Amino acid sequence: MKAITIWQPYSDAIKRNYKKYETRSWPTKYRGKILIHAAKKPLGKHELGLINKYNINKSELVFGVPVLICELVNCIKIDSALAEKQPQSELDFGDWRVGRYAWELKVIQILNNQPEIRGQQGLWNIDLD
Repeated sequence: MKAITIWQPYSDAIKRNYKKYETRSWPTKYRGKILIHAAKKPLGKHELGLINKYNINKSELVFGVPVLICELVNCIKIDSALAEKQPQSELDFGDWRVGRYAWELKVIQILNNQPEIRGQQGLWNIDLD
């Protein structure tokens, strides 16, 4: 299965339905199941501000583990019209500058109590067995 590593609390925001798009500087032609892996990177000042704004309990965040299986259904180049129609939570949890890409995700399964694994940059492959 394809996987992508996302910093916290952005990966958690997908689980909580605060975001349905993962914004990236690069497009992908891949469509299908994708595992969302929460990076081990500690929370920075901006990320701490987000968890306070959205009342996310810091102790509920997990790091270095798979957290979700989603369906990657679309990859859209961001223009001003798309960015302007996003709710505030999407804007807060993404980088909606024109010219970037919005990867549309639909949550399939929330994963709990997963073993820690090393994340990677870009799209990578993982065997869940």
